[in-house]
Amino acid sequence: MGFSKIDFPRASATALYIDSKRYAIGLSTNEGDRFQGFHGDVLVVLDEATGVSPAIWEAIEGIRAGGKVHVLAIGNPLRASGPFYDVFKSQRESWNLITISAFDTPNLAGLTPGTLLTLPDEELDNNLWPYLTTKRWVKERLQEWGPDHQLWDSRVMGNFPRQADDALFSLTWLDEAKARTEGDGELIAGLDVGGPGEDETALCLRRGPKIIKIMAWKDADPWGAVVAVLNPYKRELKAINVDAVGIGDGMAKHLRNERFPVNFVNVGSAAWDKTHFANLKAEIYWQLRERARTGDLAGLTDERAIEQLLSIRYAHTPRGLVMIESKDAGRKRGVKSPDRAEAIILAFADVKKAGSNLMRWMEMELGKQGMEDLGL
Repeated sequence: MGFSKIDFPRASATALYIDSKRYAIGLSTNEGDRFQGFHGDVLVVLDEATGVSPAIWEAIEGIRAGGKVHVLAIGNPLRASGPFYDVFKSQRESWNLITISAFDTPNLAGLTPGTLLTLPDEELDNNLWPYLTTKRWVKERLQEWGPDHQLWDSRVMGNFPRQADDALFSLTWLDEAKARTEGDGELIAGLDVGGPGEDETALCLRRGPKIIKIMAWKDADPWGAVVAVLNPYKRELKAINVDAVGIGDGMAKHLRNERFPVNFVNVGSAAWDKTHFANLKAEIYWQLRERARTGDLAGLTDERAIEQLLSIRYAHTPRGLVMIESKDAGRKRGVKSPDRAEAIILAFADVKKAGSNLMRWMEMELGKQGMEDLGL
């Protein structure tokens, strides 16, 4: 208040009163009935409007029925559904719409994605207002995501995400999974083993539909680190699903020798549902897609994992079977190996459906005697 041209009274935690007819009240709620009873000249300000429940929007319509009422809704366009999204689509004629991209802010004024890439490194940290979006952050996102990524569209350009026809996941689904916190059930892990270089070895632990931990290592030999993370959960772990093709085979055997309940997963083997999927990889990827689509996924807070999930593409074979884009094809689009995404997919893989594939893979690797030694 010290810099205000108007001598406002000191505000309480939730309200500011100037007189009996001029006051501001702050509400933190998603209960529509708390918005009843306001009449006359009213300004309703919705912050984080994307997350405001439909019940609140309906209550605001009741307020707008009488008096002089204005609504200011402010939010990030992360979900391509809901009342805030409808304002920019089906209801756009009734609103004054303002979209602010990172390139509309003072730090990036006059720049374009193309000219931003040509700036020298020292210029990236020269920002008029350092607490706003910076040149360096936008350039890094452009290099990591590319101009066609859903996250670039929503978090940099200020547009609601446009889901590509061949995108396996929607940003809306993953954003809802990020906000969702409920969920309990059996403890299951997924492990994707990375090779030397930029690839990560990624581990995901989940209880029922809720992800409780995502870890990743770039070490050439992370075996000890993986075991150290898993040891506290050893007694309650129902299964660890490991992509056991290639370099993953050694890690899977190491965990089995440490007496963990390991499932050897060969994603290149035949799908359980051969009428819809080209291979097991497509089948288990689609399983996670359906969980995300139907709201059976929670605790997805790892931003790198979200980025990777959004980068996954799928197509149909000439026979109409779902197939997932290969890593080589993804690299040609500038997409790095989605290690964390694959760890999540493995953690949620329905190994009961894929059980025959897993057993065949284990028998091939261990031999009949090895299967008997494990009681299989």
